[in-house]
Amino acid sequence: MFSDSSSSSSKVNSRRSSSEQSTTSTAFSPIISNSQTFKKSHSRNSSTSKSTSIPKLSNLSHSIIGHDHNDIEKGYIDNSHEHDYGPSTPSLENVNNPLHNSINKHIPIPHPHLGLRRRRLLSQFLIIFGVLTLLGWYILNEREDGLISSVIGKTKPIKTSWRDDIDDDEPILPGIVIGSNGQVTSSNSGSSDSDSTTKPVEEEGKVLSHAEKMAELSRIKGPEWGLNLSSEKLLAGLRKWPDKFSKDNEEEEALSSLGHFADYIYDLGPLDLNNYIDQLKEFSSIVFPKTISENLLNGIKTYLGNSSPWLTNKDQSLGLGEKENWDSNKKIWQTDKYTLSQNKLQSKEIKSWKDGNAQNEGWDWDLLTDIDADKYVNKKLSGSRFKVIWDNLPSGILRSDTLRYLLILLEGGIYSDTDTTLLKSPSEWGKNPKLFHDGIGWLSDSQSERIKKNNEDVDDVLGKPSIIVGLEADVGDREDWFDWWPRPIQIVQWTITAAPFHPIALNALLRIHHATAKAVEWSHSVNHSIKVLKDQGRYEDAKALSKVDVLNEPKNGGPVGVMAWTGPGIWTDAVLSYLRVKYGLVWTDLKDLREPLRVGDVVVLPVTGFSPGVGNFGAQMSSHHQAMVEHAFAGSWKEDSK
Repeated sequence: MFSDSSSSSSKVNSRRSSSEQSTTSTAFSPIISNSQTFKKSHSRNSSTSKSTSIPKLSNLSHSIIGHDHNDIEKGYIDNSHEHDYGPSTPSLENVNNPLHNSINKHIPIPHPHLGLRRRRLLSQFLIIFGVLTLLGWYILNEREDGLISSVIGKTKPIKTSWRDDIDDDEPILPGIVIGSNGQVTSSNSGSSDSDSTTKPVEEEGKVLSHAEKMAELSRIKGPEWGLNLSSEKLLAGLRKWPDKFSKDNEEEEALSSLGHFADYIYDLGPLDLNNYIDQLKEFSSIVFPKTISENLLNGIKTYLGNSSPWLTNKDQSLGLGEKENWDSNKKIWQTDKYTLSQNKLQSKEIKSWKDGNAQNEGWDWDLLTDIDADKYVNKKLSGSRFKVIWDNLPSGILRSDTLRYLLILLEGGIYSDTDTTLLKSPSEWGKNPKLFHDGIGWLSDSQSERIKKNNEDVDDVLGKPSIIVGLEADVGDREDWFDWWPRPIQIVQWTITAAPFHPIALNALLRIHHATAKAVEWSHSVNHSIKVLKDQGRYEDAKALSKVDVLNEPKNGGPVGVMAWTGPGIWTDAVLSYLRVKYGLVWTDLKDLREPLRVGDVVVLPVTGFSPGVGNFGAQMSSHHQAMVEHAFAGSWKEDSK
């Protein structure tokens, strides 16, 4: 089994340590037949040897018994190297141990061993390896958001589906909708992957006691806003708001290359004129004070008729009552949080409305502060259900939006933000419009003849429009449009104008009413969910849900978002729903608009009208003849939102 060796067994130097050669252990001590030989071969001055290979232990016992001692050493001792390991093993000659007397009777299996220096090196290697391993775990834990945090005792919060993209310190910016190719997801529950018994998150670098943890957990609460309200009471007597679309609509061909999502993003409400009228009548009668309700019902009758579409009788004028022109009440409304300073009163923007061309045409300018706005609403809407809505709107920007619709509905005239500049006199707005569908289907025969054959002015034949709106966005074929605008065709909200009691402004307030009720229901639901999560011990999920704000977009866990609560989204939908039920217009009919468009009693201005110089959507510069109002995008709503 082993090759012959020419070396004398007396010159072999063993490398076993004194502890390994102790006679107190017989299980691992090789049996030496002559203690003198053992002593001599382990002398400090003996020839050195170095182990190069270890034979299989199953064959070692047979080898020791059946071969010469030189053969055994030759099998696993290398004599070619000088011995350089520590002191030699002490002699066993003078050991007085009963076990030593029987060493010749048994032949246990010898074992491989390491010298003192190698053991030290091995220990150092293992220590360094352990430190590097722990360091690697720590780094991986930090990069993977706590995947192995239990190994090193550090807890990190588990991301929940509604919290992935939320920055608590980042304000929600009205005017910008965050999304991705129209993929909006709403989540009101925690992550299914989270541990149901997750412990509360401790502040980084601070170890909380059990009592402190319990105190922190007791402070986890849901949104307080809306808990004093009831969505059922707010909506009592009003019909349910219809769904945006049904499965039957999905079989219809999309209106544009942007697909069905662009079509369904518009929340038009009832598409049947009779249902549209009945919905507005209910809202006017139930939500507003009686004196205002009567005027609103007369406005519905004037612009929409009793029950049948206006266009069924092509020889009658617009509506059944006496409609009013958009400029019948020459009043310019602006709002600000506080009374304007002298510097701001002398700014180019304010002076253009207060002292410019509008004043020369007899327009009266007025500015309402927050205090003025509360006084106005208290006077007009005291004791009404909509006064409850006003008092409980959770943000200044929501109140600012709502106020402009109220002013236009109840007073008429022009509303414009304080960071806008009047470029041309109001009398120039919407001049020389083209006719929607060339007047086919909505002009009477006599009206069509006067305009087309006699070349009479449209305003002379149809009268002035009752409302003028302007386009803000026309996204064309941009697939990322939803990342920036809530609607592919969007109507400007920083400047609006209408005759008093027009159905479009009324419809905008109806949408705000329903959106507020939806937000109230959301608030109650979130509070209930937080309580359940705390009872289940899912404290991180409860804490994450408590961070979701009522103003968040649905993508980030909120109920409706500012844009669909009071912002340009609901104003755009209110305009398009009116044009849809009365004139059959769809949003794509407003694409690529480059001049004013007359649709019955409504004029729609191109993007250049109220938004020149934006660098998008074919908008021209402010010097263009179609530019009426310039918006500086200074963010006047930011002050209102505080």
